[in-house]
Amino acid sequence: MRSDNTPTIDQFRPAVLRVLRDGATRSRMEIAEAVADHMGLSAEVRAERIASGQYRYVNRINWACSGLTHAGLLERPKRAVYRITENGRIVDQRNLSEYSDKDMNEWQTWREYQEEIAKRKKEDTVTEVADEAESDPIEVMTSAQRAFNAQTETELRKRLQESSPEFFEKAVIDLLWAMGYGGTHGEKQHVGRSGDGGIDGIIRQDALGLTNVYIQAKRYADNNKVGDPEIRNFIGSLAARGASQGVFITTSSFLPAAELSADKYPHGKIVLIDGIKLTNLMLTYEVAVDKTKEFTLYTVDDDYFEEELA
Repeated sequence: MRSDNTPTIDQFRPAVLRVLRDGATRSRMEIAEAVADHMGLSAEVRAERIASGQYRYVNRINWACSGLTHAGLLERPKRAVYRITENGRIVDQRNLSEYSDKDMNEWQTWREYQEEIAKRKKEDTVTEVADEAESDPIEVMTSAQRAFNAQTETELRKRLQESSPEFFEKAVIDLLWAMGYGGTHGEKQHVGRSGDGGIDGIIRQDALGLTNVYIQAKRYADNNKVGDPEIRNFIGSLAARGASQGVFITTSSFLPAAELSADKYPHGKIVLIDGIKLTNLMLTYEVAVDKTKEFTLYTVDDDYFEEELA
């Protein structure tokens, strides 16, 4: 049961497409005000706020923009700026009053986005909560947290795929550094494309560089999986350096033959990290993400009442 008068995200989506139908590029705030004017939101509705203090209508319009972008109906030329796509124009021409998550399943981009979120949630150990009214509040909050973070991880992987190869290489080096592989006196180096010899980054785990971790990073689209040839080239680069530790990271995934070749590396260990695992680690070690909100739950301290009960 709703406790506010602000339109839903589903109701805001058609309005967002309508105010962007002219093809102009607008910021999130410009879109929010244009949508509010287009829908004739009252001063009372515009004054409603959520717990964080943000205006509720702005929050929901931002979520509407995000969903439409994941469905390919909007595009984001740069941060916090949007414009309509041809598919967005198709939906706008229908003059809809609402456009739900289920409705957006007509677009393959949205279906793939939802499938990845479902996969991440399935692989997590958190149990889905069927009936929130009868469930432990901690379970409800934990499940909601995982669902929210699964969306963030999925969006993060897409952003990495859209980045430049050099940016992606630096990002994975930052991740391994944040995970502590540099030790206390280690160093990190981005080798990149200039004569890298199949190596994109190096983490020296001690001051003298006696123990190194060599990194290969492939910013691949989903339909471009890492195969056996790429792993064999990486193995050759490691062997030429007498390396015992290598990490191969991709935004997509690995073919079985690639996994088999990595397992057979005779001189040490090669770790393969696919896009799902990569972005999960980036959230765990807080690389390229911001912590949005923390919640604190309290229980009664029984020890405090021991004297009362004595």
